[in-house]
This record gives sequence, structure tokens and C-alpha cells, in this order.
Amino acid sequence: MKSQNKRKMKQVRRRNAKLYPIYKMFSWDLLCFYSIEFLFLTITKKIDVADVLFLDAFYLLCKMIVQIPSVTICDFLGRKNSIVLGNALAALYMLILIIAPNKYIIMLGKFMCAFGYGIKNLSEGNLLYDSVATKGGDGLYTKIDSKGGSMYYILEGTASLIAGYLFVINNYIPVIICFTFLAISTIISCGFSDVYDLKQERKNNVIATFKSYGKDLKDTCKFIFNSNRMKAFILFRVVFYSLVRIIDIYRSDLLLDVGVSEEQFSIIFAVFTFIAAIAVNMRETIEKKYKNRTLTFISILYILPIILIGMITCDFKGRAIIPIILVLLVITKIATSIWYILEGKYLKNFTTEKARTKIAFTYEFIGCMASAIATFLAGKLVQVVTIEQAFLLIGLIGFIALVLTLDYMRTRFGLKPKEYSKQDIDF
Repeated sequence: MKSQNKRKMKQVRRRNAKLYPIYKMFSWDLLCFYSIEFLFLTITKKIDVADVLFLDAFYLLCKMIVQIPSVTICDFLGRKNSIVLGNALAALYMLILIIAPNKYIIMLGKFMCAFGYGIKNLSEGNLLYDSVATKGGDGLYTKIDSKGGSMYYILEGTASLIAGYLFVINNYIPVIICFTFLAISTIISCGFSDVYDLKQERKNNVIATFKSYGKDLKDTCKFIFNSNRMKAFILFRVVFYSLVRIIDIYRSDLLLDVGVSEEQFSIIFAVFTFIAAIAVNMRETIEKKYKNRTLTFISILYILPIILIGMITCDFKGRAIIPIILVLLVITKIATSIWYILEGKYLKNFTTEKARTKIAFTYEFIGCMASAIATFLAGKLVQVVTIEQAFLLIGLIGFIALVLTLDYMRTRFGLKPKEYSKQDIDF
């Protein structure tokens, strides 16, 4: 009986591992939407740049708020069913976006999307890690996750290439295509199976479960506070993720300001995405070369081009500077695509299957809270200065924050396993 269960678990793990890259290709993010999101919100829905940032801050705030109920749902439903539900909620966001008459209804959609991705983010990586991790480390996790990420970037690049032209024909066509991709993601996710049964014995007592995860949040925060490694990593994530969220929105407004047309907008994003697909495959080479300095390399690769873009656009105007801006933005895209693959691996190192969800939801909780505040302030900033000045200011502030963060991490993160203390890795 024991050998039969072991064989069955092996089959489940293998099936999950084979299906995951295909699933991630369709579901990692909102396919065919981000290349026209800024255009859709500002042109179709008549929302100004500051309000786009405020909506993003609201989304991050929602992601923070839904962490505890998301973990509760994940334990009730298991990893597989949670992933299915998360994709369905993301698809519902697209439907709300299509019919939304104003920014307040869009806020409702943002909440649905935050809830969906809150559930997805807690379950997807953990399902894959459960399926491929070995006693010696992360096993095939990064390889399979990178493969799925690379396939996503290729599909997203192809979709983005035509999104701008479709947007010109009808503003709603790319949004409908995005909804279709999310529906496909939901169907594919039905093919997963749970590796471990982590449901709580008190699953019928909702109040007790909420109290339990309130305690888990407190206990995990205590662990993070006592772990120099986790404190350092979360601090880096807060700084870097906040910068990426802000710059992604600033970037769109900046490109329109220097004269990029709607059709060119989507082509540019498609090129960015194809380059990101190539960069994902560079992840292993870069990690081997820079080892414990990998995050330092990624930080430099990202923040220096941001500062240069701010300086160039403040001093020069006209379409002549567009090629220079695009080259610098390509470099930032390479940095972020590598970071998103490494993030999951670094977070899950030194964890067990039971601890991963608790650490992941606390990580998201802290990160979203800080990023929401930063994005809101970035919205206020763009109300009082030009987009070019805001770009430069955020770049300089980000540079200082990253230097201080990396200096703090130097003796606390990226060490060999034996160099960590027990409280750093023993949850």
C-alpha cells in the first residue's frame, strides 16, 4: 500500500511538472493587456496618469488585505483548486474592466484581480516546488519555472505585437483576447493535482481558521524579524518591486510624451517581451557568474538606465531621443525578467512544504503594503512635477535605496548554507 501511494505521488508530481510550463505560458500575467493597459485606462476610460498610479496602489493594498483570507482559501481548497479559482477571478476582472463606466467600478475589478492573483501567487510556486523539489535543494524548480516564463514571454510578445493595431481598430479587442487567455489558463489549471494534503483539521470552523492565520502572520513576522536572511531579502524586494511598479507606469506616460504612437507602443512592448524571453534563459549563466552578487548585478542593470533616461528626457526633447530611451528600457527589462525568476527560488530556499505558504503570504503582505505606499506617493509626485522630472527623481531615490539595501544584505544574504545561523533558516 505504501509503495502504491509512493508510485501514485510520483505520477502526480511528474504530471504537474510537465503541465506547469504550458500553464505558466498562458497564466503568468495578463497576456495581451499590459502593452495597451495605459492606453486603455487613459484613452478609453479617461483616467489621468496620477489616478492610474492610485489604482495600482489600490491594487497593491488589496493584495495585502486579501493575504489572510487567501491563505485560508488555499488551505480549504488545496493548491490545485486555489489555482483554478485564482484564474477565474482574474478573468472576472477583465469582464468588469470591459463594462466599467468609471474608475470606481475599475477599483472593484482591481480587488477581484488582487484576490485572484493573491491566491494564484500562494499556490502556483508551491505546487511546482512540491512536485519537483528534492532533499538536496530546489531540484528542477528553477529550470521548469524558467521554461514556463520564457514561453510566456514569447506568447506575450506575439500578442503585444498585434495589440496596438487591434486597439486602434477597437479599444476592447485586446481586453477580450486577454479574457480568452485567462479562460484557457483556468481550463489548463484543472489538470493539476495536489501533492500534499495540507488542509486544516478545523476546516469547518472559519473563525478559528482566520484566528490561526492571524497567529501564523504574527509568528512568521517574528521569524522574519529574527532572521537576518529573510529581513535582508524582504527589504530588497520592497525596494526593487516598488521601483518596478512605479517605473512601469511612468515609462508608458514618458513614451507617449516623447511621441510614440499607439501602434508603435505595442510593437515596443512586444520587443521588450521577446528580449525578456531571451533574458530568462540567461538566468543560470548570470547566477553562476555573479553568485552571491547576482542581486547587485540586477540592481545596477536596472537603476542606472532609469537615471540616464531621466537625465536625457529632462535635457532633450523630440523623437530623436526615442532610440536611446528604448535601448535603456530594454536593459531594465532584462533585469526585471531575471529577478522575477530568481525571486521564487530565493524565497523558498530552506523551507518545508508546510512553511512555504506562511512565509509566502507574509512576504506578499509586507511587500504589497510598502509598495502601495510608494506607488501612491509616486502618483502624488507626478501631480507636481513633469513625468521626465519624476522619472529622474525616482531613479535617484531608488539608487540611494538600493545602495543602502545591498550594503545591508552583504553579510546577511547570499551566503553558503553552513554560514547561516539556525534562526536564519529554521522556521
